[in-house]
Amino acid sequence: MRAVSAFHRWRLTAFSGGRHRIGRDFLCNGHLTLSGPGSIVVGDHVNAWARAERNVLQTFSGGAVIEIGDNVRLNGAGVQAASAVRVGRDCILGSCTLVDTDHHAVGVERRAPGAAPETAPITLEENVWVAGFATVLKGVRVGRDSVVGFGAVVSSDVPAGVVVAGNPARVVRHLYAQEGDVPGR
Repeated sequence: MRAVSAFHRWRLTAFSGGRHRIGRDFLCNGHLTLSGPGSIVVGDHVNAWARAERNVLQTFSGGAVIEIGDNVRLNGAGVQAASAVRVGRDCILGSCTLVDTDHHAVGVERRAPGAAPETAPITLEENVWVAGFATVLKGVRVGRDSVVGFGAVVSSDVPAGVVVAGNPARVVRHLYAQEGDVPGR
């Protein structure tokens, strides 16, 4: 397993011109694609050993950044950045989508020449779990210890220590004993 992971670590970074960095103890079975002109930084102890879907980390501009923190588990995640997507340490990303851009203008001016799409960074704080088929949209911050439920569409900030579900996502459960309580920290 270590030899396979070492080969894929080399393959993913060797030809990136220094734009891609992968930390120590990286696990991967080859179901990971890093692409685009921006930079992608993967922390230490990241597990990208995907079962069915590929993990795809893609930037759309030279200034775009994707940062994956230490001890993150990627299992079929799609992360797309036109500006920045930051995933904190100890997060779990199922077969979800994180996208910080509309890809095209959505306002009434959308057909005007040069109409620019909106972009806004996404941040997942520490220990966030984004379940399968969930989508986190531009400008969202998901608070530490929170869970984004299966198939949820998150278009606004999520507080710490909650479970959100639905479209649009809304809080369906509090995980802390008292609001503002952060266990073990």
